[in-house]
Amino acid sequence: MSGVSRGKIIFIIIMLLIVLAGVYMKRDLALTGDAFRKKLPPIMVEHLDFARRINGREWHVKAENAESEGDAIRASSLDISVSDMNAERSADVNAARGDFDLDNDKMRLYGIAGTVYLSGGSIDFAAPRADYDVSEDIWFFNEGVSASDDKISVTGRVGRVDSLGVVSLGKGVHASWNLE
Repeated sequence: MSGVSRGKIIFIIIMLLIVLAGVYMKRDLALTGDAFRKKLPPIMVEHLDFARRINGREWHVKAENAESEGDAIRASSLDISVSDMNAERSADVNAARGDFDLDNDKMRLYGIAGTVYLSGGSIDFAAPRADYDVSEDIWFFNEGVSASDDKISVTGRVGRVDSLGVVSLGKGVHASWNLE
């Protein structure tokens, strides 16, 4: 799941580039330098779809729509695929919506579900909400998280995943497994 965080960072960067392009286009269309002194109106992008190679991983991000207003970006129907160049690990993540606070380098995803593919199998995960701190590179699951494969299922009322992939669960952790 640590690969997911970089995908969200890429998404934020692309949204910033879109906002900057809008600023320059508005200034050019107005034919004055006053555009930088005015607050920009909300900018909406529909059917966002882009792929980038970052830090040895291929990122493919899709969103039904994304809207920028000030330093906040809201997106809906996010689909993110992340894969290592050597194809040992990959992840597919879906979120119903996401909020991005560019001032504080924070991201919040709602209604997330996904699968992490490893060389030895796959792990499915789901959470009602995930908060990501870009500067710390840590995911926080304060409303619960569950993960499972064909042999084990774990849930926790809170959880976190750091940049090394270390998963910590707490407050009522439940695990079940199949020995067959």
